[in-house]
Formats: sequence, C-alpha cells, structure tokens
Amino acid sequence: MPIISDAGGVAARVGFKFQDHIAAMYVLEMLSDRRIKQVECETSDDIAILRSRKNGEAIEYIQVKTTDGNSKWSLTEITHRSVKGQPTSLIEKSLLCDNGVPDATFRLVTSRGPNSSLAILTQPVGARDPLGDIDRLATNLHTKYKTTISANGRDLAYWARNTQWEVHSSSDAVMMRNLQSISRLAEDRGANPTNNHTKEIYNDLLRIVGDAASAPRSNADAKVITHAVATTWWLAKVEETQDRQRSIAKPYRTRGEKFFIRVHEFREDVSRRYASGYDAQYERRVWRGEKLARYLADWVPEVSLKASELPEIDQLNLRRKLEEGFRAIQADRALDEHLLLGETLLHAVLRHFFASEPIACKIFHRSPSGDKLTKNAHIVHSSDGDQIWLGRTHLFHGTEWAEMLDRATSTLDEALRTEILVEERDIILQLREPQHLLANSLEDALDRGSPIDVLLEVLCLPILIAYESAVLGAGHSTDYQEKLRLEVEGRANSLLEALPDSLIEVQVHVFLVPVLDLNALIEQFATLVGLDAVS
Repeated sequence: MPIISDAGGVAARVGFKFQDHIAAMYVLEMLSDRRIKQVECETSDDIAILRSRKNGEAIEYIQVKTTDGNSKWSLTEITHRSVKGQPTSLIEKSLLCDNGVPDATFRLVTSRGPNSSLAILTQPVGARDPLGDIDRLATNLHTKYKTTISANGRDLAYWARNTQWEVHSSSDAVMMRNLQSISRLAEDRGANPTNNHTKEIYNDLLRIVGDAASAPRSNADAKVITHAVATTWWLAKVEETQDRQRSIAKPYRTRGEKFFIRVHEFREDVSRRYASGYDAQYERRVWRGEKLARYLADWVPEVSLKASELPEIDQLNLRRKLEEGFRAIQADRALDEHLLLGETLLHAVLRHFFASEPIACKIFHRSPSGDKLTKNAHIVHSSDGDQIWLGRTHLFHGTEWAEMLDRATSTLDEALRTEILVEERDIILQLREPQHLLANSLEDALDRGSPIDVLLEVLCLPILIAYESAVLGAGHSTDYQEKLRLEVEGRANSLLEALPDSLIEVQVHVFLVPVLDLNALIEQFATLVGLDAVS
C-alpha cells in the first residue's frame, strides 16, 4: 500500500483502520510487559492477547467497533442480532471466540462510550461489586440469550462479569497515545528519537499490525506478533535511533568545567574593540601550572577530533578516543607543542566563556598560505546575531612587549587580506559538519557566491597571547589579583591602541593569559599529550 501523510502529520498507510491503531497500542504494551506473550490480529477476534500466568496462560478477546453515530452504546445495540435466530449480536460474537485457552476474558474497544445501563463494564473487572450492577447486567444478558454457550461452556453472564469496556474517541487519539508510548519506551532504553523518527517508527509498527491483520487465516504464524519478534524489532529501532542521534548530535552544547577566572574585561561596542584576561589562580599559595596543563590536555580530543567523532565517545571507548586524538597530534610533525598549546588555550576560553561551537576541525588542515590561516574557527551565538570567530594565538617568552605588539598587529592585518578570507571561508565549507551544529544565521556569510563583505559583517578576530607575568613571578600575595588585573589591562590597552586602521571594519577581541613559567607549562602539556616523544 502507498504511504501518505495524514492531517496529523504522521505518515499513514492507506487502509489503516482504528483497529490497527488499537493493535499497535497493545504491541507497545507488550514491549514493557513480559507477561504478554503475543498479540494476534484478526484470528479468533479482531485482536487477541495471550498472557502468561502463574497457573498457565490466559487469553483476552478484543472486539474493536467504530460505528457511526453520536449516541452512546445501548443494551439494545449490543444485543441486536444481524441474522434473526442466530447468535450474531456483538456480545454473542465476542463470547463465541472463547474456544481455546480456558482462562479467557473479553474487551470491547469503541470510539463511542456505553450508556448508563452498560457503564458498569467500563469499571475494572476486579473493582466491581459482584452483587451490584454487574450481577443485574449478567442476569439480564443470560436471560435474553441463555442458549448461547461458548466452546468452553461459558454463557453471557460469564461474559458480562469478565468483560472490560474501553473507549478511545478516535484514531488520532490512539495515535497520539502510541507516539507518547514510543517516546517513553525509547527513553527507558536511553534513546531520544526525534519527532519525525518517532512517527517513522510508528508507521513501521502500523505496517506490521496491518500485515498481520490482512494475512490469510490459513497462515496462522503471519497473524501473530510474538513478544520475541516485537522485542527484536524494537531493539533495532532503538539502535537506529541512537545511530541517528549520533549522526545529528550537537556535541558542543556542553561547555566543560570552569577553570579560569576573568580578571579583566573591556568593551567598546561602537568601535567593536574588546579585551579580557584570565587567571589560572593559586592553590595553597602555589600557582596552578600543572593543573592548567591537565585542563588543557583534556580539551585536546575536542580540538583534534571532528564533530562527527565526538558523539561516538562513551565510557566504553573514552580511552581509545583520547588515544586517537593524541596519536593524531603526535603524527602531525608540523604541529608542535607551542602551536597546540596556544590553539588549545584559545579553544578552551572560547568554549567556556563564550559558549562557542567549533565550526570546523582545522587543526590539521594544511594550505600553501601556511600560518596566515587560522587553526581556530568558531561560531559564537549572541542576541545581536551569530558571528564567526577566526582566532590567532601567540606564546610570548620575551620581555620586549613592543615586539609582541608588532607581531600581533601584523598577524591581524594579514588576516584581512581578501584572498586569505576567501580561503578561510572555503576551508570552513570544506570541513564543517553543519548537522552537528546548532542552527545559525551565517549561511549568507559562508556562501561562496557572496561578496567577502558579507563575511566581514559577522567576523570577529580574536587574538590570544599567553605571556610570562611579572606579577605571578613575584609570588603569591593577598592582592596579587588586583596587581594582575592592572598588568593585564595595561597590556590589553596597548595592543588595542596599536591596531592598524585596516582593522577598523571588523571586531577584534584580545585575550590575555598570564603564566608563571611558559616553558614549564609547555613541557608539562607536551608530556600529557605525548608530544615530548616526537618534538
């Protein structure tokens, strides 16, 4: 049968009936109830459910009715014989299904509810007063058709005492309930299917029950959906959901644990000039150099692995994935510990303090333009609009800050050459995996057909400088952070003031990270990621 999309948005096979949705509901119930051994479709009754009990098996025969009309079901309607003198009424047909497993119960599932004369049937069988309304109804039905006896010797009094009436207003109502059940069952398995995939799963379940219902009675096995078959199908759907989750996962939604504190912040929105400084802090009067190296090493897998590889990391393969990231770093002879440390510092600051998303894994990309291209390319989301941050890093060992200013400003000036920006955009388009990124408003800026001016409108050039701090070198003091703030502020201001006029059209953000001993930090970091063996 063809597939169409109904008004409710769920693809449904032409010919699916209210009964198919009800059968699907019981199959979903079977997935969470091991006592249900199988669901039969149009065998002895519209639906039959076989359950295991302590003393054997029990079967429930289910009739599904969706007759038109606004009035409630009445005693007259359920006892009306379509063929006079023959046991052809609704209740007789239900009772006469009792020809197999001795322990039998019955259920009526309708879209219209029963009237007051039959309302007792909507109450749970075990909650009814056996001498109350149900006794009067049982007597009445037995009196009317006392000759109707099932193959197992039951009459309509037994039927009344062992029948549950269930009302579902429409196929859409059952469908919504079943979709919720699929979501809940998936969640119990640690999966989280999207709305569209949930509908696809439900469509497949409708196909299964539809095929069972339409199979010829001569093929009894085809009309039965066993617990084992349903479970196998469901586990495959859960695995499919998890595969899809990995294929569209957003690995950069988490920002990691806080390590640095911000000791300086400068904003000049009109000129789009910003600066901030970050301190790794002291612990027991000892600067946290070794902990900073470990903190940065923890970021290396995210720096070195593609977005599509990150969702595959779990507790079972975490060590292997970490080793893969480190091996990739070690194998790249062009990527020394100085460059990797600087890029990881910038990556960590952007991810934690700006909730950025790395737009492309550029750390290993090689180009004839060499160092003129960035290794860090991030998306930063903000209420003012999404931006692309192309970052550069410097590790400053010297004492002549003016030399550092010349290097930094020259690097930023070079970054704005049109041919460099075009290549940056091309690399991002080549390497990015948009299915793993949050929705953004950068498509025009990244369109190869757009003028580079469109990219400039959303571009920020962050530059991170890690330098050896005179304040930290003087050792711990109670007021060291105030002194550090003044030091960072002075260096940040000098860099912002030195920016050439060519950068006026873009946003620039200066990051300063004061360090006690840069060589020691590089050595500790290199050892942790295994670069000391190849440097």
